[in-house]
Amino acid sequence: MRSSNPLLLLLPLLATLTTALPATTPLPPTARSTASFTGRGQIRTLWNQGDYADLGCLTAAGLWTTNNALCGTFTGTALTTSSLPTFTLSSSAGPCHVYGAQFKCEQGVVGFEFGIWPWPNSIPGKDCLRYGQYGLMASSGVGGPPAAGTAIDVHFVSYSEQGKYVWLTWAPV
Repeated sequence: MRSSNPLLLLLPLLATLTTALPATTPLPPTARSTASFTGRGQIRTLWNQGDYADLGCLTAAGLWTTNNALCGTFTGTALTTSSLPTFTLSSSAGPCHVYGAQFKCEQGVVGFEFGIWPWPNSIPGKDCLRYGQYGLMASSGVGGPPAAGTAIDVHFVSYSEQGKYVWLTWAPV
């Protein structure tokens, strides 16, 4: 005798599909490791659109430059004080923090607790720096340093800036 409920016909198919699924599932974005922001590395500035072009790096003081000779070397230290992966950053200029909306590294301040941007509107497959709910950065100029030998402030976007916005990413050294 056949059942009149069409959903009962789907039970064998569902049983087959659930056994075919992988035994492990990827971690949600908020549970990713901070390994990309630990140890020694550079903080690179990648365009948030198009080809995600590398538009330079941050100096030891936390300024944006397109001159690779001016790139700072940062040390990332993982923290265990939060349920989410967090870390501090420092350079030869000092601990890194956010002053107002501006990223800086300087002596005499307490380093901030940073994390990885957890939402999918950053660069696919790339860990991007966040502080609180902010991550996308810009300059007050026309989209970045005007010449290869200069370095300018970088801050969280207000969407009034001209030019390209960038995500801060990690490049181990």
